Amino acid sequence: MEEEEEEARALLPGGSDEAGRDTRATRAASGALQALCDPSRLAHRLVVLLLMCFLGFGSYFCYDNPAALQIQVKRDMQVNTTKFMLLYAWYSWPNVVLCFFGGFLIDRVFGIRIGGESLAVAQNTYAVSWFKGKELNLVFGLQLSMARIGSTVNMNLMGWLYSKVAASLGSAGHTTLGVTLMIGGITCILSLVCALALAYLDQRAERILHKEQGKTGEVIKLTDVKDFSLPLWLIFIICVCYYVAIFPFIGLGKVFFTEKFGFSSQAASAINSIVYVISAPMSPIFGLLVDKTGKNIIWVLCAVVTTLASHVMLAFTLWNPWIAMCLLGLSYSLLACALWPMVAFVVPEHQLGTAYGFMQSIQNLGLAVISIIAGMILDTRGYLFLEVFFIACVSLSLLAVVLLYMVNRAQGGNLNYSAKKREETKLSHEE
Repeated sequence: MEEEEEEARALLPGGSDEAGRDTRATRAASGALQALCDPSRLAHRLVVLLLMCFLGFGSYFCYDNPAALQIQVKRDMQVNTTKFMLLYAWYSWPNVVLCFFGGFLIDRVFGIRIGGESLAVAQNTYAVSWFKGKELNLVFGLQLSMARIGSTVNMNLMGWLYSKVAASLGSAGHTTLGVTLMIGGITCILSLVCALALAYLDQRAERILHKEQGKTGEVIKLTDVKDFSLPLWLIFIICVCYYVAIFPFIGLGKVFFTEKFGFSSQAASAINSIVYVISAPMSPIFGLLVDKTGKNIIWVLCAVVTTLASHVMLAFTLWNPWIAMCLLGLSYSLLACALWPMVAFVVPEHQLGTAYGFMQSIQNLGLAVISIIAGMILDTRGYLFLEVFFIACVSLSLLAVVLLYMVNRAQGGNLNYSAKKREETKLSHEE
C-alpha cells in the first residue's frame, strides 16, 4: 500500500511540498522517461495507443487466412464453397457468446479478455477509457488501420508462404496447408503480449489516478441489456447488416475476380486485398476528419450509400473492379471511424464493455449465419445472386441509418452534433 501511494505521489502533482519538490526535480532530471511512466501524460497514452493498435494485428492476420488461401483450402481439404465458408462460421459461433461475456467481464472485472473477438471488445473499451473526447474517432481509426495492415499482409503473404512450404516439403496437400497456417498463427503471440501489457498498464493507471473515485458506483448487470436504448439497437442493426456484406464478400472475392473478370490468381488476391490496403492509411485520416467535424450519423450515411454503390457496380457492370473496390475500401474505413465511437455517446461508461461485447456478439452471429448462406447461394445460384443478396443487406443497413437519424433528432440529436457543439455540451455538463 505504501509503495502504491509513493508511486502515485511520484507521478502526480499535489501531495506534500516535499513530495512536490521531489516530483519537479525528478521530472527535470528524467524528462521523457518520466512522461512515459506517467499515465496522466500524453507520452504514456501514446504507448498505450501503440499497444492497442498491435493488439488486434495477430487476430486479424489469422482471421483472413481462409480468404488468402481459398483455392488451396478447397483443393487440399476437398470441400465445396459452402463447407469452405463454414471456416468463417466456426470462427463466429463461439464469439457470439464469448464477446458478450468478455465485454461483461471487462465491465465487472476490468482486464479480463477471452477469445479473438473479445480482443476487439477490449480495444474498443480501452479506447474509450483512455481517449474519450475529441481524440476518440482518430483512435478508432488508428486501431482499424493496424488491423487492416494485418489483413493486407496476410492476403499478400500466405499464398507465397504456402508455395515455399510446398517446395520445402516436396508436395502440396493438407500437411503443407497445416504447416503454413501454424506459421501464420505465430502472429497471435504478438497480440497476447500486447494484451498482457495493456491489462497491467490499465490497472496501474486506475490505481495511480484513483479512477474509482470518479465512478458512479453503478454495476453492470446482464439484465441491463433489455434496457439498451433504441438508438443503440439501431447502431447494432447498422453494424450487422453492413459487415455481413463486407467480410463474407472478401472471403469469397478471390475466385469471384478470377471467374467474372478473368484476373490471374495473384492479381485477384491483390484486388481482393485493396479494401484493406486503402483502409490502413485512410482510417486514421477519416478518424481525424470525424473528430474535427462531428456529424457521425451523416458520415455513416455516406459510407453505407457508397458501399451500396460499390456492390451494385460489381453485380451489374463489367467496369474495372478496381473502381468499386477502392470505393468499398474508402467507405469501409469511414464507417468504422464514425459508427463504433457512437456507442460511447449513448451508453453509460459502466456499461461500455457489455455494449461493445453485445455489438461484437450479434455481429459474429450475423457473420456466422450469412457466411453459410453465402456459400450455399454461391454453390447453387452463382455470384450474381450472391451480390444481390449483399445489396439487400446493405440496403437494410441504409434503412437503419435513416431511422437512427430520425430517432436521434427527436431525442436531441447528440449523435449528429458538430465537434464544436459536442465540446460545448461537454463543458456545460462539467460545470
